[in-house]
Amino acid sequence: MISLITTFAFAQALIGLYVLPKQTIFSRQYLYLKTLIALISIHLGVKLFLLSVLNDPYLFGRLNSFTTFSYGPLLYFQYLQFKGKALSRTHKVLHLVPFVFAFTLYVSCLAGQIPSKNPALFQQIFEVFVYLLMSSVASYTTWLLWKLVPDTQLPRRERNLLLQCSAFFMSSVFMGYCTSFFNTWLGTHWDAHFFPYLAFGIICWICLRFFLTQNYTQSKPAETARETYEKSGLSDAQLQAYFEALEQLMRREKPFHNPDLSLDDLARSLKISRQQLSQVLNQKAEKNFYAYVNDYRVQEMIVLLKNHPGEKIAELAHQVGFQSKTTLNTYFKKVTGYSPTQYQQFLGSPISEPSKI
Repeated sequence: MISLITTFAFAQALIGLYVLPKQTIFSRQYLYLKTLIALISIHLGVKLFLLSVLNDPYLFGRLNSFTTFSYGPLLYFQYLQFKGKALSRTHKVLHLVPFVFAFTLYVSCLAGQIPSKNPALFQQIFEVFVYLLMSSVASYTTWLLWKLVPDTQLPRRERNLLLQCSAFFMSSVFMGYCTSFFNTWLGTHWDAHFFPYLAFGIICWICLRFFLTQNYTQSKPAETARETYEKSGLSDAQLQAYFEALEQLMRREKPFHNPDLSLDDLARSLKISRQQLSQVLNQKAEKNFYAYVNDYRVQEMIVLLKNHPGEKIAELAHQVGFQSKTTLNTYFKKVTGYSPTQYQQFLGSPISEPSKI
C-alpha cells in the first residue's frame, strides 16, 4: 500500500513539473512553489527508488529526506512574496541553513556507507533527524496558519493556496507522529510514511490546480465582482464617485509610496469601509488591491527612470513603495512588457528596442 501511495504522490509531482513550464502565465512570482514541487518530487523519487528498485524497506523507513527541511522556508518565502515584502539574501540563507546541514549529513552518511558499516550510529542519527524535520515543518506551518487565517488583505486565491498547503503539511506531521506513537505504545505496524506521502501528493495537486485555473479566474474579474457585490447596496453612481475620489487621492497624495500601505489605510483615507473600497476596486478598476497599488508604483517608476537615468533601480523602486525586487519585476513587465533593467537600457539607447525576454 505504501508503494502505491508513494507512486501516486511522485506521479502527481512529476505532472506538476511537466505542466508548469508550459504555462506562459507563470512568472518568478511563483518561483518558490515551483521549487517546492521539484524538491517533493526528488524526495518521493528517492524513496520510490529505495522501495521499488533496491527493495530495501530498512533504508526506506529510516533514511529520512533532507528536502523536508526546505518545505517550511519555501512556503514562508512564497507568503512574503505574495505580500510584496522583501527578504534579504542573508535572511534566506539563514532560513535554509538546516536544509544545507541536512543535505551534507545525508550525503556523508551515504558516502561513508554508515547504514551498513555502523547501523547503530545510523539509527541514532536519523532518530534525531526525524524529530528535527518534523519540528521544522510544524513550526513554519503553525506560523503561516497563524498569519494567514486573519489575513483578509491577501488575494483570496493566494491565501487559500497557502492555507491549504500549510494545513496539509501540518496534518502530515501530526499523522506521522500519531502513527509512530501507536506503533511504539500499542504494538501496531502502520507505516508512518502513509499519511505524509498522501499529503505530499495532495499538496502537489493543489499547486497544479492553482496554476491551471489561473488563466480562467483572471479572464472574468468583472463578472465575478458583480455577482459578489450584488447585495452591497451601493449604486453605480456611488461607486463611480468613490472611484474618482480614490483616483484623485492616489494622484495627489501618492499613498502608494508607503511600502506598508494596506486596504484599511486607503479606506480610512477615503472615509469608507474596506468592503466598499474592495467593491470599488473590483468593479471600477477591475483589479485587486495589490494590483491597483502596484500599477501606480510602476507608472511612477517609469517617470523616475526617464528623469533619473543614472539612478540604481533598487533605489528608485524603494522610493515608489516596492519592497521586493521580484514584485517590481513582475508588475513592471506586466505593464510595459519589459523588465526595469531592459527599460532603463532602452531609455539609454533609443535607437533600438530591447528584446522582451
